[in-house]
Amino acid sequence: HLLAEMLRAGVDPDAATFTTVMHWLARAGDVDAAMRVWEEMRSRRGKCRPTLVSYTACVKILFDAGRAAEGRRVFEEMVAEGLRPSCTTYTVLIEHLADAGKFQATLQIMSDMQDAGVEPDKPLCNILVKKCASAGETSVMTFILQHMKEKGIVLRRPVFLEALEALKASGESPNLLWEVNPHLASEGMEYDPTFSHLSCITDRSTIIYLLASRNWSAIEQMVNELTTRNVKFESHILSDIIQASCANCRPSCGLTVLYYSLRVGSELDRSAYSCLLGQYIRNDSFDLVSKIVERLIKHGCNLGAYLLSVLILRLGSAGHSSYAAHIFGLSPADQNVITYTALMNAYFQAGEVDKALELFSQMITNEISASAGTYEVLIYGLQKAGRKQDSDRYRRERMEMQWHRQYRDKHSPEDSLCDHLFCGFHG
Repeated sequence: HLLAEMLRAGVDPDAATFTTVMHWLARAGDVDAAMRVWEEMRSRRGKCRPTLVSYTACVKILFDAGRAAEGRRVFEEMVAEGLRPSCTTYTVLIEHLADAGKFQATLQIMSDMQDAGVEPDKPLCNILVKKCASAGETSVMTFILQHMKEKGIVLRRPVFLEALEALKASGESPNLLWEVNPHLASEGMEYDPTFSHLSCITDRSTIIYLLASRNWSAIEQMVNELTTRNVKFESHILSDIIQASCANCRPSCGLTVLYYSLRVGSELDRSAYSCLLGQYIRNDSFDLVSKIVERLIKHGCNLGAYLLSVLILRLGSAGHSSYAAHIFGLSPADQNVITYTALMNAYFQAGEVDKALELFSQMITNEISASAGTYEVLIYGLQKAGRKQDSDRYRRERMEMQWHRQYRDKHSPEDSLCDHLFCGFHG
């Protein structure tokens, strides 16, 4: 209607106007009306000459409408007019041939366009790989991927996922696909047969999107669904979720992820465990902290002496020596001078001096030598409890130990760490 009004008003539409009207009429399903506009433009050659864009749009409209013969005639007319096809024009031709199942012909068109000095661009390659994946045409897909590798062109993520599924269905190696798309590996999307199924990759993409948008409730719901399906997920993403949820004061989401990881057997980064446990310690949820550590150790997660000693220290500082002792007893393999000293400090914090001294005797009986940090905790704890005589005795033992130690070439890593943690530490 507006075009007719322009013509009545004596305003000459240009090629862009005619092309726009053609495009939207075709999009609305009225291809005949679009072709009438095309003929109107052609009839006004003295005032308005169809451009390369106009010809390309017309060819696409006809191909999409299943009028391939007319489309080819328009293309031939374009060439006769001396207009050189662009990459977009070739893309329209290649897409039409792919839809017709003529994949080998698409390779010929690609060869022709390169001979004409027009290089296949990213949109063309993505369209053709998508068409190949949908049709299971992996041989042509491989040719396109090789071209993309040489030219440094990558796939859009949805197209990549379709191509990966097609290669898997045909039993072919996805190595070239990964070589073409190193950006996906740099985002942590490394190739692993366990995670290569399309549904797993889709789950992964959804989780990453939800993590980026900080939608913790949706993440919890999705992780619960993964748990019921017993689907395994990459541990580094689970660790990222726990750390981010704790940083945003949503530890319940982190706890859901932790329980899921234990069920499917994914061991997380220690930093993730530290974040989650630290969050619940700050919330005074000490019973939950103890249960989390117990489940971790029972599932074979190695927290290490340092993390255990820090936990014991924090529990002791909060006056929960019983929880500290429970955690100490859960991991006999990590009972060394560091964790012994941490538990002694917890007993002193709770005013349980005799338990601290009994633990020290137990440590010596188990042939674990005291460090300077151990004596620091003993001396300060006994002084604070008003037991000066015992404090002086351990001060003399420390001096003797230090005198002997000066003749040793080096200290054990446990002694050094214990000294670092407890020398100068007072509660």
